[in-house]
Amino acid sequence: MSQDSASAPSSAHPPIAPVGVMECIGMGWRLMMSDFWRLWVVAFVTTVVWMGASVFGMAATIVVLPPLLAGLYYAVARRIDGGPAEVADLFAGFKHRFGPSVVGMLPVTLGSVAIAVPLGLAMAALFVLGLGIVAAAEGQEEVVAVVVVVGILAFLVIEMVLIAALMVYALFFRFVPLAVWDHPESGWEAAKASARLVRDHFPPMVGFFLVFWLIAVAAQLIGLAACCVGVFFTGPVVTVWFVASLVYLYRSWTGRPLVSVPAAGDGREGGGN
Repeated sequence: MSQDSASAPSSAHPPIAPVGVMECIGMGWRLMMSDFWRLWVVAFVTTVVWMGASVFGMAATIVVLPPLLAGLYYAVARRIDGGPAEVADLFAGFKHRFGPSVVGMLPVTLGSVAIAVPLGLAMAALFVLGLGIVAAAEGQEEVVAVVVVVGILAFLVIEMVLIAALMVYALFFRFVPLAVWDHPESGWEAAKASARLVRDHFPPMVGFFLVFWLIAVAAQLIGLAACCVGVFFTGPVVTVWFVASLVYLYRSWTGRPLVSVPAAGDGREGGGN
């Protein structure tokens, strides 16, 4: 598969008609099961690398996560095209799409900062206001209790609204790790291509993420039930399933013919366009 088109279809498999959201999710599941353990390892290594980089805070979000995601999608796309799932492919984003992926994900990074600032200000304002009311209501414990409860509820409402707004905003850039392979010349072009694609398919995109949100919650509960360590198994499972399904969705919405799911254990190299 060509490194310049991680999302392009392979000519090694017969095309099938474009499909919808639930069909893509089903194809993602079958793809995952076709090479389960190697794909699981790729997703697990992704998690480990990200956890290691996250100690550096915002710097990791800006320079590590975008090319890491680009490499993850590249590795899964190679498997879809009939190639093997390899951990080495996970770092293709750093080697071939570092700049475009970082630039393409800047809108999400800046959006996260834009959400964090008002949250911090809201927390500080509520804290100062609470101190003032507590001082003015000395000896009136009921008033203090009401102020504390109202303040906490107000902050939680503000937090939920801002996080929901960020999640909707970030939806428009979910295809960037794939679009950078189609737009190597510019990360901004990749970001705009992703935003246009989501804009044109917004309702099914929301449905897609709601389905995977439910899947992720169920997997998290199952993982926690297994002495909490189960999340280290279920997390990569959901990641691979999600990424594979999103690759199929991207190919379907960009008018590419989809390729048949490789047979289990099939490690043939697929040729990209």
